[in-house]
Amino acid sequence: MKILFVDHECHKKTRSAEFFLDVLRKEHEVCEHYYSKHYRTGLPVPVAGCDVVIAWEFLVSRRKFHLPGNKNIFVPMYDNEWGSYWQWKRIAWSGIGVISFCDKITAHARRCGVTNILDVRYFPDPAQLPRETGERNRVFLWERGEFGKSLAERLFPQSEGYVLEIKSDGEFISRDEHLVRMSKCGIVIAPRRKEGIGMAFLEAMAMGKCVVANNDATMNEYIKNGKSGILFSCGDIKPIREEDVDAVRAQIGDYAVDMRARWIRDAAKINDFLARQPEIHLTFVDRLKIFLAYPLFLLEGALFRFRQKYVRSQMGVLL
Repeated sequence: MKILFVDHECHKKTRSAEFFLDVLRKEHEVCEHYYSKHYRTGLPVPVAGCDVVIAWEFLVSRRKFHLPGNKNIFVPMYDNEWGSYWQWKRIAWSGIGVISFCDKITAHARRCGVTNILDVRYFPDPAQLPRETGERNRVFLWERGEFGKSLAERLFPQSEGYVLEIKSDGEFISRDEHLVRMSKCGIVIAPRRKEGIGMAFLEAMAMGKCVVANNDATMNEYIKNGKSGILFSCGDIKPIREEDVDAVRAQIGDYAVDMRARWIRDAAKINDFLARQPEIHLTFVDRLKIFLAYPLFLLEGALFRFRQKYVRSQMGVLL
């Protein structure tokens, strides 16, 4: 099959979807199209020549979110606005396929009537990452606009002998340099309150680090508290106990092997899922329902952004 993969240009730089593209390329011809403004994809003219259109993180448009006559796949991310009810109802009525990397998204989509969905879980290959144990009391934090030094010091007080290794939000280094700096640390703080997939903390887990993360998806879908990582609540931050860190560091290697094995199994399901997708040809009733639900989706989106702005203002104490 010929696949058109549609994604934001920021991911062209970070290559955060490269693992997914690698799966597709094993069996299909893949064309990549990147855009700069969300929901303004400016799709290329030869879309009709593609068998499948895959939209990564954002749908191709808020209003016309699928392409009739094509096989359509949507890959949503939890850290975006995918708590919406009405947009998921529209997706359900359209029949487009969904590939979900998050249990929370999968459950919500199913509640909204989505049945054409594949649930998978990615995990990096530990063999492709540095395996240095790192210093037991050295803590790595990548500041990405949500968590900063204040949070790190409350979790790991310097008075208890912890040393902070902070990569600031405006600091630009190569991926290899980033991994080397992180490899020197035995503890890594997941940099965000919630994640779409969570490459930053997943790579740390694959490297054998004790990852400490906010208790939300996707972190809490990988981390079994006290075993494969440590979860905390943003509303009740307490110092992490040394014995809990040691327990995680002793077990994370075996857990990483198991999670990698699961991803290999899940990855094998993706191309089969694509092959089973129908072309989208909607009935008049379905088109009407999708049209009438559009204003309700826009209202939901506005309320979501308002709540998000309020929450971030309240989280300022952690920066």
